[in-house]
Order: sequence, then structure tokens, then C-alpha cells
Amino acid sequence: MRPLSLQFLIFVVTLSLLTNCKDKGFLETHWDHPLQVQNEINQNPSQSIQNFDPKECGTCHSNQWNKWKNSFHAKSIGNGFLWQKEILSRKEWDNCLNCHSPLPETKAILSETYQTREVLVSQKNHFPNGINNPSIQCASCHIRKDMVYGPPSRYGSLRNQDQYLNSLPHNGFKVQNEFTTSEFCKSCHESPSSGVSINGKRLMETYMEWGNSSFAKQGIQCQNCHMPDREHSWKGIHDEDFVRKAIETDWKIERTKSGELYVRAEFKSIAIGHKFPTYLIPKVYLRFYGIDVNGKRILMEESIIGRLLNTQLTEEYYDTRIEPKASHLVEFSYPIRNRNIQKVLWEIEVDPDEHYVRSFEESQNAKGSLLSQSTKEQIKLSLSEKKESRYTLFTLSLPVPVSLPQ
Repeated sequence: MRPLSLQFLIFVVTLSLLTNCKDKGFLETHWDHPLQVQNEINQNPSQSIQNFDPKECGTCHSNQWNKWKNSFHAKSIGNGFLWQKEILSRKEWDNCLNCHSPLPETKAILSETYQTREVLVSQKNHFPNGINNPSIQCASCHIRKDMVYGPPSRYGSLRNQDQYLNSLPHNGFKVQNEFTTSEFCKSCHESPSSGVSINGKRLMETYMEWGNSSFAKQGIQCQNCHMPDREHSWKGIHDEDFVRKAIETDWKIERTKSGELYVRAEFKSIAIGHKFPTYLIPKVYLRFYGIDVNGKRILMEESIIGRLLNTQLTEEYYDTRIEPKASHLVEFSYPIRNRNIQKVLWEIEVDPDEHYVRSFEESQNAKGSLLSQSTKEQIKLSLSEKKESRYTLFTLSLPVPVSLPQ
């Protein structure tokens, strides 16, 4: 019996190991950084997909390409990112590239680490015309080891689906439901558990914020809002119309017996599946102005929505972000005295890149003398881009009510 028991034990252990390997999730391997090169050195290039240039993909997927080329995915390697190479260690820089330029073939443009023979051969095979924009590309999400992956058909099941998929260009594609789930986005939009944590919160917890929301319970995924109809634009905090549709405002003004103005304003998140704003970069300013008979603006109150950290990412000053379906409430009284205020303006300004501006300016001041001229120029261009991203979301107006009878 003992030999039989030992054989059975070996069988169970082996089966367990095989099962664990087999059950390793698609996303776990799909986003296993650093990603593998697309083809082996000795592979016949004629047997692989030749051109990974997004423009080439656009010959058939024109809608996706046109949306992508104006998206932040296509701009992931910009001046604000590139200038930091001079102040980061190679390990830190390579870690940043995992999300900003996932493919080894595009990373090789930006990091010496990936300029190996294996990667350069694959780069030559798949980008025969070179790489002008080593950003987050079509292949970054959709191709691994020359196999194309994508979401299931939007139009229901297809007859002879396997035959249909195999008859498509580039030998068809492999259907993965994960492309339609929020978890697909987690790899780049959620700080690792081992990352920096301040006041019990990591720097980026978008996936967890969504997971704790009613949106997750209802099955509403990131893609439902940020990729409607599967468009590849990934709109967010930088898009005015996108944000306007996701929030709601309500406010009132009363005049007290003592002659003061009482203002109560509610800024509500109605269609945002995570904290607003998520991450620590953007800030939203709620400013209230009294307008006198001469049209002069008098600042009465200011409230800020966001998470403010120092640029060293070691201290948090406040976190006033709004939970999904919750509100940011502003209440205050303002003494009018002899000021002839006719109306009150509520102005809502969004600064999508506040933390970047503050951080880049501090780096420029502290390290400017140590940076190369080209890096200084990149910081200058980036700061200009970031400052220009500010916009006014709403400007609301209410008349000042007449004095209450004594």
C-alpha cells in the first residue's frame, strides 16, 4: 500500500502543478512585464505578421486608428515623459516604459536595456519602416507572439465562428472576453500593492475604486464609459464634454435677516465609476464670486476637489475627491456690508495636470543647472502643454435675493 500511496501522492502533486499552470489567467500572462518579443530570431518573417505600424492597422481599422492617433495612448511618450529619463535610474525608467511603451520593440527606441539582438530583429521584422512614435500602440494590447487577440463579436454568436475567424486577415484572431472587462485596464491604471502608500492609499487605485462602486456591481466596465461603441479615444478628465455629462450641479442663495448671503452648492458625481478625480494629478476648483453694479468680481469662497501631495510623494495635505454617486458640498455665508452685489457666479475650473505643473516647475528650479539643454527644452514645452490643458467646466449665475422684511 505504501508504494501505491506514494504514486498517488506524486500524481496529485503533478496534477496540481499542471492545473495551476493551465489556470494561469490570460491577463496574468498578457501583461507579464517585460513583455516577450513578438517573434523568435530564427522564425521565418514570412510566417509572421509583418507590419505593426498603427497606420498599417488603420488600413482596415480606420475608425479605431483615427480615434487612437488623437488619444492619450498615442501621446504616452511626450515631452512630459521624455525629460524625466535624465533624472531617473535605468531601472526606474524601464519600469515606467512598461505602461508608456509596453512592447519590447518600441522600448528599444527609448532604452538601451532592450537593444538586444533578439529585440532588434523582431523590431526590424515588425516595423520595417521604423518607429516614429514608440507609444501605446495597437500591438501593445492586441498582439502577443504574433497572435492577434481581441474581444468577442458585438453582434452575437456567429455560425462556424472558428472558420470565420481563421478566414480573416493575419490568420484571424483569438477571442478573449477579458478585453471587455475593467480588469484588462488594471495593469496600467492601478499601482501595485508594493507601491508607495500615503495615508493608507496608493498613488493610483482606479481599479479598486471602481471595484468598490455600484458601477462594478451593475456590471458597468471601464470600457462602457471610456470606449463607448469600442471607439479607441479613451476620453477622460481632459475632455470638457465628457466630464460635463458625468456630473451634476445644484445650488441656491438665500439672504439672512442679518443681511448676509448664504450659499449652498452641491457638485455631484452621477456617472463616474471611480473617485472624481481619480489619481492625484487633476484638481477641480469651485469658486464663488460676487458681482457688483460695476461688474467687478469679488472672490467670496473657493473649494478644491482633488488629492494634494507634495512633489516628493511623501506627504498628503488633503483628499477631497468625490466617491461615485456622492457629492462635494460647499456652504458659506458672506457679509455684504455696503457692497452692492447684484448676482453671484459659480465658476468651476478643471486643471487636469496640476500636480505635473507643480512637480515639473520644482524640478526645473532645483535641477535646472544639471540638466542638458534638450531636456530643459522638453520641460519648457511640457509645462506649456500642461498649463494649456486647464478649462472652465461651468459658469453658473444666480441673482442676489432681495432683503428680507424686518
